[in-house]
Amino acid sequence: MNPVAARVHIPLLVALSALAGAEPASAKVYVQWKPRASLLAGFNDNVLLDGSGADGFGQARPGIRLDLFGDHHFHVDVDCQAGIGRLVHPDKFPLNGGAFASSEQCIAHYKDRWSTRTTSHVVLRSTYAQDPFAISGLGLLLRVGQTQVFSTRVAAEVDHAVSPRGQWRFGLESQVLAFGANDPGNGAVFSPSIGYAYRTTPYDTIIVAGREQLFYAFGVTASPGSDLSAMPSGIQTEAHSLQLGWERRLRPWATLKASGGPLYVTGRNGGLFSPTAKLEIESITPWLAARLIVSHDLIIGAFRAGAIVGDLAEAATLVNLGNFTAGLRAGVYRNSDLSTQFTAVGPAGYSGEVSLDYRIGREWTVGVGALRDARLNDTNVGPQVDRDVVQLRLTWERFQPF
Repeated sequence: MNPVAARVHIPLLVALSALAGAEPASAKVYVQWKPRASLLAGFNDNVLLDGSGADGFGQARPGIRLDLFGDHHFHVDVDCQAGIGRLVHPDKFPLNGGAFASSEQCIAHYKDRWSTRTTSHVVLRSTYAQDPFAISGLGLLLRVGQTQVFSTRVAAEVDHAVSPRGQWRFGLESQVLAFGANDPGNGAVFSPSIGYAYRTTPYDTIIVAGREQLFYAFGVTASPGSDLSAMPSGIQTEAHSLQLGWERRLRPWATLKASGGPLYVTGRNGGLFSPTAKLEIESITPWLAARLIVSHDLIIGAFRAGAIVGDLAEAATLVNLGNFTAGLRAGVYRNSDLSTQFTAVGPAGYSGEVSLDYRIGREWTVGVGALRDARLNDTNVGPQVDRDVVQLRLTWERFQPF
């Protein structure tokens, strides 16, 4: 896999395929675009996540947001930014690529109504980061010696109504993690699903769904002395689950989603059962966006390709008050092997992030952000993850009246 090529082409392919397939040639498509640029300066008290020292850094991040609107609720928005950064003392903390390091992020959404009964929605998030040049929240993923992360997530869903209350839901979720050439953590998971949703009341919907999870390795070998076994290319683990879900509209702007069920694993960890559960509450208003999520499921991690058990509890909110925008995120995370998920503690950690921005006029914003990553126990990987990052930023974004 070529991370550079992937992070450039994936978001573009999603947008182009949406444009090509969603609308006939005669349909009208309206385009809006907003360029922007940010200058950032910050300080990281654990640059390489190994306790070797702290340093300041600077970064420039140009970006652009592109929105396309069409008939039948067709909407594509692509938001991409790239960064080039440099430590104050790059000679003390050598990074891949020399004194300068890069980071990129692309987020794409696609919505369309194919007919009166069929709708679709696709979300893509692709990130490449070389710490400490992004407040990325990826520090808890990294193993000693890993200084870069390429991560791509895709979630797609097609809903087809078969009655005033019932609909089929076809979904696909996937994630790819890559940490550089010949790293045993390079892997991916693909999760197709099919379900039937029935609305029992104006506020409640019941869902029954089946899901497959296919965990892949990229065929890399472990570095000498890493105590990590080689991972042959191909499927490492397969998981088959049946899930029962409930969705409730708490308010016009707030929803609750809960799901869970049994999961059976075959392949590399064959013959094991595991429960899955997820609770999500989301609220979106013009001045406040908030989200709470608690889950227990199979995920991919940084130490080796294949399936591990991931527990998380995370809350995030974004508040708009006049010219001020404030953000807050906090989460606790735990990983474990399938066979010991209830008998061993496993690696655990927490991450928190806070930000405050002030808009000056129509096009300029100044802000500050802070991030903390830390592990609660480090019996397997050493006490290296204990990182605090602070960042100041000045952002220009083109004003476009609507």
